[in-house]
Amino acid sequence: MTLPSGLRVRLIPLPHLQSATISCFIRVGSRYETLETNGLSHFLEHMLYRGTERHPAAHDLSLAIEGLGGTLEATTHVDFTSYDLTLPSETIARGTELLAEVLRQPLLTQMGTEKQIIREEILEDLNESGEQIDIDNVSRRLLYRDHPLGFSIAGPLENLERFATEDLQRHHRHHYTGPNSVVCVAGAFDVEPLADSIRKCFEGMGQGRPIEPTPSVPTEDQKRFSYVREPGSQTDVQLSFHTPGLKSPLAPVFLLLGRVLDDGLSTRVHRVICEERGLAYDAFAGNDTFEDCGVFDFGASVEHKKAPLLVETTLDLIRELQEWGPTEEEVEKAKRRYLWNLQRVRDDPEDAVDFVGTSVLFGLPEQVATIAHQVAAVRTDDIQRAAKKYLDPQHAYLTCVGVLDDELLSTVERLVRA
Repeated sequence: MTLPSGLRVRLIPLPHLQSATISCFIRVGSRYETLETNGLSHFLEHMLYRGTERHPAAHDLSLAIEGLGGTLEATTHVDFTSYDLTLPSETIARGTELLAEVLRQPLLTQMGTEKQIIREEILEDLNESGEQIDIDNVSRRLLYRDHPLGFSIAGPLENLERFATEDLQRHHRHHYTGPNSVVCVAGAFDVEPLADSIRKCFEGMGQGRPIEPTPSVPTEDQKRFSYVREPGSQTDVQLSFHTPGLKSPLAPVFLLLGRVLDDGLSTRVHRVICEERGLAYDAFAGNDTFEDCGVFDFGASVEHKKAPLLVETTLDLIRELQEWGPTEEEVEKAKRRYLWNLQRVRDDPEDAVDFVGTSVLFGLPEQVATIAHQVAAVRTDDIQRAAKKYLDPQHAYLTCVGVLDDELLSTVERLVRA
């Protein structure tokens, strides 16, 4: 159902469960920010925990929520923020009231204390010189430069120090509106009473207008290697490629490509990099997707001197996939495992609200069966063509965070240039 404010609501009765999860998904995150406002979405998410009109202290609010048997969890992502509350089924109506209170009536007080907390969070990703050392953040800045997709979610310290109450209020009015939000509930509950409760609790939500993201602009003709020196026993290495987004017809293809490469210890990335070459304890590959674009990453943490060999091995792995494609057995296994995961959505209310809520927010299919049909239709040659076109080493971006001497640095730079 859709409320008069434009808020979309989805109720998913799962009577075989003993609990229920209510979540709210909002188009607010670093993608909708500017250089000057970067970090404001994350700061606002924290500040919503600081109290409401009926529960003016953070402790009072936490006590009210935890007294119902649950804990309010919130996460700011690049392109949305989610608030999740899982409760015993008998307290879900009261939990709905409290969640609506948090989202609609924040006091936004005790800002100084919360700034100190977030400052510590930001410092975790900086070295002594104030440089960003989280490899995902460094990599995204390399791929997207000053576009919002290249921003860190927490933002820089100087922005945090500058933010005022007026900034939070303006951001809240602009983003926390009906057309910009989705409320989803899954689990054991009576549909009609809960629907009435949601209508009542969220009826005053601002109307506003849907927020659209700034179109992505890949930086193919710019620098494709980034290195940050960070003393330690290993160097983090990440090889990245631009790919299509969630709404592309190729989305199911890249979903399976990621699973062919990295979905368990028997798949290619772990087998080649870890078992056969012994280069790393763990390695990964996968697609990080947004509405209109994505990034396919390969990565691992290795002994400093192994960094060039890791890059060469990864490129060899890509070439082998491009030349010969995945086997029928690999693709069928990837399909079985993913389709089984889709079926398991009904076993966990948190998984159910995440699947349906984000699908509604971004205009994707809401039915598990639709996604299953799309994935089942992918062929091995679809995956091979996608790998040839999008995992082209000539358009790779390489990020290293660790310790590379002049010789190692020259070697890895030469690899990405070549």
